[in-house]
Amino acid sequence: LSPQFRKKLQDVLPSLPSQDDYFLLKWLRARSFDLPKAEAMLRKVRGARCFWGTPLCWDRPGVIRKYMSGGLCGYDREGSPVRYEIIGPLDGKGLLFSASKQDLIKNKFRDCELLRLECEQQSEKLGKKIEMVMMVYDCEGLGLKHLWKPAVDTYGEILSMFEENYPESLKRLFIVKAPKLFPVAYNLVKHFLSEDTRKKVVVLGSNWKEVLQKYIDPAQIPVEYGGTLTDPDGDPKCSSKVGGAPAGFFRSAGHFLHLHILYPFQINYGGDVPQHYYVRDQLAQKYEHSVVVNRGSSHQVEYEILFP
Repeated sequence: LSPQFRKKLQDVLPSLPSQDDYFLLKWLRARSFDLPKAEAMLRKVRGARCFWGTPLCWDRPGVIRKYMSGGLCGYDREGSPVRYEIIGPLDGKGLLFSASKQDLIKNKFRDCELLRLECEQQSEKLGKKIEMVMMVYDCEGLGLKHLWKPAVDTYGEILSMFEENYPESLKRLFIVKAPKLFPVAYNLVKHFLSEDTRKKVVVLGSNWKEVLQKYIDPAQIPVEYGGTLTDPDGDPKCSSKVGGAPAGFFRSAGHFLHLHILYPFQINYGGDVPQHYYVRDQLAQKYEHSVVVNRGSSHQVEYEILFP
């Protein structure tokens, strides 16, 4: 690590979640070792809406706890945590009608903090640096409801947040069970991703279970995804419910001493949000382009058809 880079950051180092060379190198790699750009990137997120340190004990709204899909489950063959995102059952409209966008984004920061802390624990346990996570996106059931503009915009903000606040943290991202609509959905959000991140996105075909097992031991993959891992009660989806946090398990910094006691490997499979959770029935939508068509007039719009 360049001593010059560390010296320029002396005033912000105490406020960073880590001050070691591995952490600082992430920002340099994210900006191709351009020191001024890396410094500007780090200072920007520290001075803006950075949620580093979002406590795992944050009392999330009940609708988010119950219906926000996804979860951490197992490790790859090199010891990196694996997180699953379950797209099909995710009810973006229901969540945005029931919780604030700010809480949904804060929840994702919390997930990222959990992964970061899991990497720290793995590093200590294995005696080697673990600083990246693997992700598996289950896109079965991806449909037009997922392309609702406010939901896409919110997801874009979440992707931008991840890119800005957790650079060089993604090892690879596997897309499994992708339907024909997937290219359309990906085209709506890929511009939020850096070129380096896009290179890590891999869409798997019908042999996706075999490919996953090349990178993850079957004993670390839920039965639902072709492995042998189950919950203690035999649940093949590893969807055990997470209990509450007993007192005395917090560090002074607000993090748990033993993550798995309170947050065991668990995948939430989401579902449609019941309307009794709703606190609003519509959202203001902003469009990049708009046009007024007067009575008797016409307006031609060109579309690119991405799939038959």
